[in-house]
Amino acid sequence: MISAVDNRAKTFTIAGKEHSRTFKITAKTTVTKAGAPATMKDVVANEEVRGSYWKVMDGTLEAKTVKLGPKTDAEKAADEKRKAAKKEKEAAAESSASPSASPKP
Repeated sequence: MISAVDNRAKTFTIAGKEHSRTFKITAKTTVTKAGAPATMKDVVANEEVRGSYWKVMDGTLEAKTVKLGPKTDAEKAADEKRKAAKKEKEAAAESSASPSASPKP
């Protein structure tokens, strides 16, 4: 959840459990809202946000992708698909880890 926005500095802040983090939006940042392109003007306080970032050498956090608002149906479907594939992979690993039923010579 975005707790503060500074349009002049092109930054937004997310309040964390222990400390807040401020992210800078640059020309390289991809901003979307409900799956459609968005701009810094769409970044507002009290809005859900998720994405990715780089930690720059000077310690600042540069936003790589910023997705505003709740997850879209396509994102939810992709998450479910990933979870199902992970469960399948874990189940396959468990079954192949069990000892063989063939007798030893």
